Amino acid sequence: MSPIIARLAARRAANMAGHRQFSVMQNLRSFARSFEAHPFERLPVANNSQRADWGKQAKRVASQGAMYVASLSVISPDSGT
Repeated sequence: MSPIIARLAARRAANMAGHRQFSVMQNLRSFARSFEAHPFERLPVANNSQRADWGKQAKRVASQGAMYVASLSVISPDSGT
């Protein structure tokens, strides 16, 4: 084999060794994974957590319960007899 052809073959083999197949799915997957946070990364704490308002929570549960009981009496008025 001539030295020129051998040199071209070696150069082509070196280029093919560093070349990877183009995959759309692999590129999309790596793009989507770039948005994921690291599993051990701590999120920054800008403010303290707000305290629970238990009075507001009880009022909400009571109003929903009243609506539920009232709707049951409208839907099935003869359920007791």
